[in-house]
Amino acid sequence: MMKLALIGCGKWGKNYLKTVNAIDGCELKWACDLDYEKLNQAAAVYPQTRFTENKADILNDSEVQGVIIATTPESHYMLAKEAISKGKAVLVEKPVTINRKDSHDLIELATAQNTVLMAGHTLIYHPAVKRIKGLLEEKHIIDDLCYLNMSRTSSTSQAPNVDVLYDLAVHDIYLSRHLIGMDPIWVIAHGERYIQSTYNNVINILLGFPNGKIASIFASFIHRSKTRKITLVASKTKLVFDDTQTADRKIKIFNKVEQEHFLAMEDNSEPLTLECIHFMECIREHKEPLSGKENIEFVAKIIDCISKSLAKGGEKINIF
Repeated sequence: MMKLALIGCGKWGKNYLKTVNAIDGCELKWACDLDYEKLNQAAAVYPQTRFTENKADILNDSEVQGVIIATTPESHYMLAKEAISKGKAVLVEKPVTINRKDSHDLIELATAQNTVLMAGHTLIYHPAVKRIKGLLEEKHIIDDLCYLNMSRTSSTSQAPNVDVLYDLAVHDIYLSRHLIGMDPIWVIAHGERYIQSTYNNVINILLGFPNGKIASIFASFIHRSKTRKITLVASKTKLVFDDTQTADRKIKIFNKVEQEHFLAMEDNSEPLTLECIHFMECIREHKEPLSGKENIEFVAKIIDCISKSLAKGGEKINIF
């Protein structure tokens, strides 16, 4: 029985509480949060898990093999550093850190400790994304991908005082690389802070890839409806992945005469469940996660370049 622990019982922490407790062969031994009311509420639902306000209970427990961190982005670095220093495998909810140096430091520390460091880049584990990635590699239905259009919106931010870049757009940053299969070489970004927001609540990002491929990313907290849509454009076909649809209507394919059909899903598993199972496999088999160190470093680098473009009013930034 693998024993895991969770730090953070807020928005995403609740999801991890539910998900990990439902996985066979896994025990969520501890959950930690500084909010006593959140702990009481969670303890009533998950009596098998021990709840604490003191992270030391987790860090000093030799039975705990892996720690999931689902707190505010600003706190990720220190919590992950402490857990890795104790020899724990760590899964950090996105973004792993809010600056490139901190991500690099965690990667070096995890390498030195020979332990797993994994990002909560949940959509990499989505069955629909896995299916689309397979189609791209087969080059049968989607023969020559040239353009990605990615839209992710909601009516309000579920997490207060957070930038839309970190909460929504980050998903499409790592997905663009995952689907195109190469790193971007430049970025242009524009952000806006509407309705007296302290942080960007609307952002537009252009990522330029070799051979002229483009990924256009739009994310917003102030739209009336929730959208989770990715459009892939190739020379002869177009594919639309709409994650707000039911499983049998998530992937739609258009041919060059605009005839359309839906692609059946072979696996309807929850992405977060698959992510957590993958985390456990990586701990057990001592292997590198799909959203491991390389993925973490890439996202940190792109966020850093996006921040530079935002600070310079949308100036084109070359990525090195």
